[in-house]
Amino acid sequence: MALYPVFGIGVVSSFNRQENLMLKTVRILVIAIVLLTLGLGSASAAIWSSTSASFLYGSGYELTEKEEATILTLEHASGWKFGDNFFFFDVFQPFDVNTHVYGEWHPRLRLGRTTGRSMSFAFVKDVLVATELNVGEGWRAYFYGVGFDLDIPHFNFFAINFFVRDDMTLDGGATYQISPSWSVPFAIGSARFDFRGFLDYAGSQGGNKANLLAQPQLLFDLGSFNEKPGNVYVGIEYQYWNHKYGIDGVKESLVQFMGKWVF
Repeated sequence: MALYPVFGIGVVSSFNRQENLMLKTVRILVIAIVLLTLGLGSASAAIWSSTSASFLYGSGYELTEKEEATILTLEHASGWKFGDNFFFFDVFQPFDVNTHVYGEWHPRLRLGRTTGRSMSFAFVKDVLVATELNVGEGWRAYFYGVGFDLDIPHFNFFAINFFVRDDMTLDGGATYQISPSWSVPFAIGSARFDFRGFLDYAGSQGGNKANLLAQPQLLFDLGSFNEKPGNVYVGIEYQYWNHKYGIDGVKESLVQFMGKWVF
């Protein structure tokens, strides 16, 4: 997932670095428990839901203190009668004193269900009011627009959102963002795989350049061989970020090892 410092995790201390790390770890655990509780609580009213924890490790990050990084991610997605909901947060360098956390929330409202009229046409299954909130340390952005769920053969899902993007830290008015996401399961013999990911293309705003972030994942379902599919995955995530954070000339391209537990 996209990474920005978030939630003001840093603790100013003139004592020792071990105390600093302990306090950060406690705060991260509290955030994890709160978000997980909210996610599991909403699942009781959901038509479907999925919660997962992921571990990623890679090298080649730009604009970070170290090129190598570890990321822990908690994700929750659910669908209810009138829409769907998705949130995640990334803990960047969870075992380091310079830990940062970044979070996003993506609630959407189905127009077909709320109006009682079919919004399907061609390969479009439904039209949605799409919103998004991104939060970082000293940084916040709001998104609002329209989303489309597409009916494409062999895909678990393919969604695309067209946003007005309003970065509250930048001048020059709002800009736009286009965000497709997808999941395609496939099998090679008895081995099951999932090719999934997202892409964000954001327009220029203030002094920031237009930037492209893509994070496709190729995951192998370890449960393929023990008749318990859909719980544990291993694979890779490729991250490509042109003009990272909107900074001209900063390009990030790296492969990360990924393990994922769905519960």
